[in-house]
Amino acid sequence: MKSHLRLKAKNNRAEINSKIGQNCISLSHINECLNIILHNKKNMKTVGLYYPMLDEISPLSFISYFNLKHFELTLPFVSVNSRSMLFKSWNIKENLIKGSLGNLEPHSNKANFLPELLIVPMLIFDKNLNRLGYGGGYYDMTINKLKNHFKSKKKDFITIGVAYSGQEIKSIPYEKHDERLDFLITEKQFYQK
Repeated sequence: MKSHLRLKAKNNRAEINSKIGQNCISLSHINECLNIILHNKKNMKTVGLYYPMLDEISPLSFISYFNLKHFELTLPFVSVNSRSMLFKSWNIKENLIKGSLGNLEPHSNKANFLPELLIVPMLIFDKNLNRLGYGGGYYDMTINKLKNHFKSKKKDFITIGVAYSGQEIKSIPYEKHDERLDFLITEKQFYQK
């Protein structure tokens, strides 16, 4: 069932992207949403972003907010063999390399970080903040590991999904390994648990 949803969602997202473009979220909307999310989270200093591919909505316009708040910016470095993601230090002026899944990522020699705040891409989402990705499980596994790590340290960890409002569907089949998002930002709305 999920494979059928993925195919339909990829086509839908491509159509939306061609109409309104990757950078459709206004800076004032981003700032307003992030101010609400981070209001009582002064200890967070590292954010895991993603570099957009395949019609994904771009989180790169979030960078000015995170730079202003002195966050360390990181991007995922994917290890297909261990089916995991590491987060490497990155700034927007640095060249990226093509990763094993076709994604752009930092060089492997960059410093590793554990982001307290993770910006997450998706194909579709529902009002319960479930998301459907590409099916590899990389984000679900990573979110689970980071959630457990920060819980053991008694620190906050937050996930924020970024999507087009047209990617919302009524309900996504939920499985035990699926990780719900804490927040979701679209060009029109802001969702929270």
